[in-house]
Amino acid sequence: MKKILFPTDYSETANNAFKYALQLADQKDAELYVLHVYDPPVISGHISPHLVDNVIKKNEFEKLEQLHANSPILINLRSELNLDHVEVFFKVKEGLLIPEILNAIEEHEIDFVVMGTDGRNASFHKKLLGTNTLNTISKVTVPVLSVPKEATFKQLNNIIFTSLFNEEEQDTLDELVQAAENLGAKIKCVHIKQKNCTSCDEVYEKWKKRYENRPISFHIFTSDNTDKAILEFIQSEQPVDMVATIQRNKSFFESILQKSTTQHLAKHLKTPFFVYKTRKK
Repeated sequence: MKKILFPTDYSETANNAFKYALQLADQKDAELYVLHVYDPPVISGHISPHLVDNVIKKNEFEKLEQLHANSPILINLRSELNLDHVEVFFKVKEGLLIPEILNAIEEHEIDFVVMGTDGRNASFHKKLLGTNTLNTISKVTVPVLSVPKEATFKQLNNIIFTSLFNEEEQDTLDELVQAAENLGAKIKCVHIKQKNCTSCDEVYEKWKKRYENRPISFHIFTSDNTDKAILEFIQSEQPVDMVATIQRNKSFFESILQKSTTQHLAKHLKTPFFVYKTRKK
């Protein structure tokens, strides 16, 4: 059975992503681990040990109150979706978000992470994924699914995979193609070709044969602006149910999120992004 980790701050954006994670867990027959991380109290100045103990206990009590106040909301959402049969485990931890996510991944042998994203209050270049999601992607060893606030769960029919046409991507692509076959979905593999690139031509020819008669098509463009070309392709192919990519030293997202091109497209794209990790040989 697969295991999904869902970090939450109980916001409206997170609650929407929880519904997405629930339905995904149901589809994949997975367990869902809901993680809420809170900061420890900040104590400064000369305070007696007795008062310090009281502050800590008060903080712990307030966090338990928050858990009791918010968990029923998520439980009710599960009932509204008729997904009471999906196993959900609630975890509350004191500490820093990323270390606690890493701890949960190791402790529960998590397969992938689902996170909600809302760019309204973020600086522009973080609108597509958000600060916490970007940080999580860069630190964890499992894939991360970023769910925009406006996204709703639906059958995966159209998936876009951004590719460098690199041999190292083949294992991930094998996994994605197999998943697409199981779901009855189609993959559009898009690559922006660099001038004088010959190795990508060799990979393309190999993949054409390898994935012949399987639900994947290849789309190759030449452009001086790789990031803009990929984003515009995603927009032109709407409706797109998911965009998949592989996080590298400088991922597609970390690059495009710093470009002004994103400003226009981020307003229109409501598509979940699934970020695989680079697989070391």
